Amino acid sequence: MIQQPFEQLIASLAAKTPTPGGGAAAALTGCMGTALFLMVVRFSRGKKANVAREGDLARVEALLDGHLQRLLPMAERDCRSFDLVSAAYGMPKDTDQQKTLRDKAIQEAMHGAMVVPEETLCMVRDVFVAMEGVVDCVGKAIVSDLASGASLLLAAAEGAFLNVKINAAYLTNRELADKTTARAEQVRSEIRRHQTAIATKVDAVLA
Repeated sequence: MIQQPFEQLIASLAAKTPTPGGGAAAALTGCMGTALFLMVVRFSRGKKANVAREGDLARVEALLDGHLQRLLPMAERDCRSFDLVSAAYGMPKDTDQQKTLRDKAIQEAMHGAMVVPEETLCMVRDVFVAMEGVVDCVGKAIVSDLASGASLLLAAAEGAFLNVKINAAYLTNRELADKTTARAEQVRSEIRRHQTAIATKVDAVLA
């Protein structure tokens, strides 16, 4: 998916097809937010005001680059996981045995479709954690890019969380579904705090 021309990617998101959908869009948005954080860190390196923080910035740059590489395939993974859901629903159900096999396949596929966006959500949280220690190194000229990246990452998190929640709703194993949803809610809350802290800082700088 990430190798497609941008116009083709947008057309595929707009198409009347199950995938790519919100989960894939969330992962792609997470990539863009992470990329903006990387840009901000790279512009912050080598500045006189950050001489004492050069080691920290270099470490964060490496961390963010690693997070970006892990996020890049998540949109494709999200599509593949939900394609399995669609395939499971398409299985025959003429006999009791077929119905049993179909129900089992649906549940297994739904579990996978729930796990992938949860991974995306956790990756977005990790991006914010990596960036947290060097936010004060970002100069006034690029704080808008910092805040834009944070906003994109929050949007990615919200989209990923919604995909966790909707797929969890179809699981018959309610204990697993509830535990996963609660865990995802905690991560989303943490992400919201990070984004709010960055937005508040940037608002103060630009006031």
